[in-house]
Amino acid sequence: MEWGELRELILRRIRPSVEEERLVEAFCRRISGELSERLREAGFKAVAEVHGSVAKGTWLSGERDLDIFILLDPGYERDVIPSVLEVVKRYLGSGWVEAYAEHPYLQARIDEFQVDFVPCFRIRPGEPLKSATDRTPLHTAYVREHLKPEQRDEVRLLKRFMKGIGVYGAELKVGGFSGYLCELLIIHYGSFEELLEAAARWRRGTVIQLEVGPDPRELRRRFGTPLIVVDPIDPNRNVAAPVSEDSFWSFVAASRGFLKAPSEIYFYPREERPEAQEILEALRLRGSDLLFVVIPDSDVDVPDILWGQLYKAEKALRGLLERWGFEVLRSAAWSDEASRHILLYELESATLPIVEKHMGPPVEVVEHSERFLRKHLGSEDLISGPWIEGGRWWILTRRRWTGARELLRHHLEVDGGRGIGVPKRLSRRIREGFSLLLNGEIEPYLEGDFISFLHRFLCGRASWLH
Repeated sequence: MEWGELRELILRRIRPSVEEERLVEAFCRRISGELSERLREAGFKAVAEVHGSVAKGTWLSGERDLDIFILLDPGYERDVIPSVLEVVKRYLGSGWVEAYAEHPYLQARIDEFQVDFVPCFRIRPGEPLKSATDRTPLHTAYVREHLKPEQRDEVRLLKRFMKGIGVYGAELKVGGFSGYLCELLIIHYGSFEELLEAAARWRRGTVIQLEVGPDPRELRRRFGTPLIVVDPIDPNRNVAAPVSEDSFWSFVAASRGFLKAPSEIYFYPREERPEAQEILEALRLRGSDLLFVVIPDSDVDVPDILWGQLYKAEKALRGLLERWGFEVLRSAAWSDEASRHILLYELESATLPIVEKHMGPPVEVVEHSERFLRKHLGSEDLISGPWIEGGRWWILTRRRWTGARELLRHHLEVDGGRGIGVPKRLSRRIREGFSLLLNGEIEPYLEGDFISFLHRFLCGRASWLH
């Protein structure tokens, strides 16, 4: 299919209809108006406004996530936020959940909409922030001023493309591109196609400035991230800071692939839902071992805190396995963000021989050689040697740990993995209970989103590579 035809096909799916726009606008007008009145009646100098993609006209059809910001008079301090949220709670009545980022905010389901109510302080460009969310109204104003009406569809195409290849979202779970970053990229490059043509040539440390700013070399030294997009509202902020190395290169590679052969699969990847028996058969035939750490959780943190802990734990356990000689081919973390987390490690083998060949120092280094010989000649774990090979001392020694499962169980049972780098809150959950499962033992958990996640892990290929 030619790109022009495909473009219109995608736009018909993602561009809101006139009726849908009216529905969303009416809802936003009602909620912001009613809440502003409640705040005024409670004596607060504050107003509720819609921000995010709806306010900028870049939202996708079918999306029902809204951001209502409560702009407080700059004369207030942060300690007023809990009192402001009490007004919002009384307005909502029930069905709200209090969440935390830099400061508390509320989430609520109203009709068919999922709404975040976020307090912030009204500031002018260049004024100091009282909270990180203070920038958002300024971001909205900047995009409204600089994004041309015809470019709104370009942003929509970019967002759908990034969703399709799995790099949309600045949250820790994804480590990708925020909606605001997508808007800035279109403002800078002009269109979806022009952005992809540029991204196909991006190199690590690419710098994008929409306003006149410092030398790019200075920005690379300051930020040190794969992509640097200077916030036109705050020149000390890199909007692309959340973009991970993998997300950056995934976008670059997908841009190259799409330009060579445009396809709908970049926007809407095929969803495969394998049966549990297919997964079990794949595990049986794979030739490697998959070790799963299953962690029940009855008190789950907000997503960004949770995923930060999971990724740190994944890295800590991987490091432990590697230090004791296990070859970790790949690792990953999964969570339903409600009651269960799973860390998984694909190992060349979950068991190692009892014998390990250990390299010593060069014979010519006298002090190190003498220390090596003193240590190992009297060791109960010495099996063979020391001998000289290639100018070095070598021995065969007995491994302390031959099973990956036993190694992990030992360290997790002692202190929940705290001593090897598992974050404190997650280590507490582990101490309360965990399971270590090998290969097909994971069968009881092969359901819902996890079975799809495991299928993608086993496939190991980006959905757009075909």
